[in-house]
Amino acid sequence: MAAMLNFGGVDLPAPSKYKLPNFDLDSEDSNRNELGYLQRDRIRSEIYKAELEFIVNSSDLALIKSAISPAQFEAKIISEVGIITKTMMAGDRNIEMVKYNEDYNKIMWLISFNIVEY
Repeated sequence: MAAMLNFGGVDLPAPSKYKLPNFDLDSEDSNRNELGYLQRDRIRSEIYKAELEFIVNSSDLALIKSAISPAQFEAKIISEVGIITKTMMAGDRNIEMVKYNEDYNKIMWLISFNIVEY
């Protein structure tokens, strides 16, 4: 079976949390009129975003950080219709140490970030 996530040709470990919201993009001209009714100008719909969290050791942390470091990358992600490929970018990364060990490779880390479709 293929990995659950693949970024830029790199298979990643399975995340501990995985959310897949979709959203629409409206133009700057979208707003509410004087009566409170929305005047909407939707530019694009069904933009994918993945909210990810991983609990990993130091080497897997380095692998993940390397995979999401390019300005954009091809991401194979699981959706409601199966595995899809989207051009994505990574947002801010939050990294926390969750378990210290004197052996650096046994330290456990929590990394969380979002990827958003280009």
